[in-house]
Amino acid sequence: MSSLIVSLLLMAVIAYLWGSIPAGYWMGKLLRGKDYDIRDYGSHKIGATNVLRTLGKGPAAIVFIIDLTKGVGPALVATLVPALHGAGWGILVAGICALLGHCYPVFIGFKGGRGVLTGAGALLVVSPLIFLIAAIFTAATILISRYVSLGSIVGCAVCIIGAVIFKFTGMITLPQMLLLIIAPALVIIFHRDNIQRLITGKERKIGEKVNENNPSTSTVN
Repeated sequence: MSSLIVSLLLMAVIAYLWGSIPAGYWMGKLLRGKDYDIRDYGSHKIGATNVLRTLGKGPAAIVFIIDLTKGVGPALVATLVPALHGAGWGILVAGICALLGHCYPVFIGFKGGRGVLTGAGALLVVSPLIFLIAAIFTAATILISRYVSLGSIVGCAVCIIGAVIFKFTGMITLPQMLLLIIAPALVIIFHRDNIQRLITGKERKIGEKVNENNPSTSTVN
């Protein structure tokens, strides 16, 4: 039992630190200088969507890939490294801690993103099929509505439904199912301000730029 606890704790630390890599924040520093903080603009988050609005498509694509790998990496480690497998529970710890690392990164004062891509990376390792289905629903929603936040929420809901179905058909384990329920649920919770703006019609659509000359008024998505 003690070795299992040590294994899970070690996996938690690795995943959290990995997830804490603030790619969007560093991208802003790299392109705009040491005094630039992307969290002063747009949604005040460090994810790829805010990078797209503030820094452009190229930087957003790079951040997109890095944030995705922040979920893929820890999930693969928990799956492939016996010492960190944790009797099958390592994947749950890895996915959740990587997600929390992205949302509350220790390197930049615990103020990060919403965890969509990092959570999706862990999902890709656990079930490529659920990942594909959720990605299709997410992309379709964004294309139709032009709201990234709405697409992310829909994708999370599809993931939760898929997790339950796949567990009862024997396609995933209990820890995997719990990861595919808890992580999307957390992402939806982290979108609560977006949900409020969607309801009131104030959410910013994809492609709209933010006003970097007046960061204090740039408060949407």
